[in-house]
Amino acid sequence: MEAFRSMLFSPGNRPDLVAKGLRSGTDAVIVDLEDAVPVASKAEARANLAQIEEADVPIYVRVNGGDTEFLWDDVVAAGRAGVSGIVLPKAEDPELLRRIDGALTALEVDAGRAVGSTTLVPLIESARGVLGAPDLLTSAERVRSVQFGSGEQGDLVADLGCEWTPEGTGLLTARSLVLLAARAAGIEQPMDAVFMDFRNLDALRTECELAKRIGYVGKVAIHPAQIAVIHDVFTPSPEEVAHQRRIVEEFERAVQAGSASINVDGRMVDYAVARVARSVLARAAAAERSASGNRERRQ
Repeated sequence: MEAFRSMLFSPGNRPDLVAKGLRSGTDAVIVDLEDAVPVASKAEARANLAQIEEADVPIYVRVNGGDTEFLWDDVVAAGRAGVSGIVLPKAEDPELLRRIDGALTALEVDAGRAVGSTTLVPLIESARGVLGAPDLLTSAERVRSVQFGSGEQGDLVADLGCEWTPEGTGLLTARSLVLLAARAAGIEQPMDAVFMDFRNLDALRTECELAKRIGYVGKVAIHPAQIAVIHDVFTPSPEEVAHQRRIVEEFERAVQAGSASINVDGRMVDYAVARVARSVLARAAAAERSASGNRERRQ
C-alpha cells in the first residue's frame, strides 16, 4: 500500500464533493457510504461509485458495517468499481474480514485484476476491536492498513466512557494497543482517524503530533481545510530527510567495509537505526510524489 499522510472522507451521495475531494490535495479520498449518507440515500450513493471518473488520487470506499443490510451490496459495488480499497467500520470480527477478502478475490478475478489488489482497511472504534486488533490485522493478506477511531464523541469514546481531549490522554492506551498490533502484523500504514472540529486547526495539530509520536504515519480528514496541517505534521522536514539520508549512506558504506555498527554525529547507527531512517526517506519520497501529482492536477 502506498504511503499516505492523509485520507479525506467525502459523502458518497454528493458526487460534487467527491470531485472536490479529488482536487483538494489529499493523498487519498474515502468515498463514504456509511455515516455521512442518510439511509434513504444509501442506494444512490452506492450506485454513484460506478460513475466516479478515473483519477490519479487513490479512491477508497467506507462501506456500511457488518451489522447492517447494506454491507454486501456495498462490497460488490466497490469491487466492481475497481477502487483501491475498502474501509470496514466498527471492525471486530476477523471472520467477517476473511469473508470480505474472499468476496473481493472473486470480484478481482471476474474483472481480470490482480488478486489482492484491493486493500482492506479495518476501522477500529470499539473496545472489542481494540483488544481483538492482533487477530483483525492478521486475518487476510490484503489487510495492509488500519485506522484508529479517535473521533471526539465517536464510537470508541462512547464505548470506553473516557474523556476526549486533543492531548489524547483518555485514548492513549487504546491508540497505542492498535499501533502495537499493526506493527506486530507488519502493517506500515497505520492511520489515525478523524478530528471532528474541522475549524480548530491548532487542536488538530496537537492530536496529529501525538499520533505521530506514537507511531502513526498519517491521519484521516473530514474537511479539506485539515489537509495542510496533517501534511505539515506527517511530512518529514528537509533537515530530517537530509540527516536520515546521511545515516543510510554512511551505514551502507560501513556495511560494505565489514562493519554494521557506526557512529554518526555521536550516535550509534546499526541495522535497526538504518531501518528507521529508510522508512523516513520512503515517507518523504511518497510525500513528494503526492505533491508533484497535486501540482500537475492544478495546472
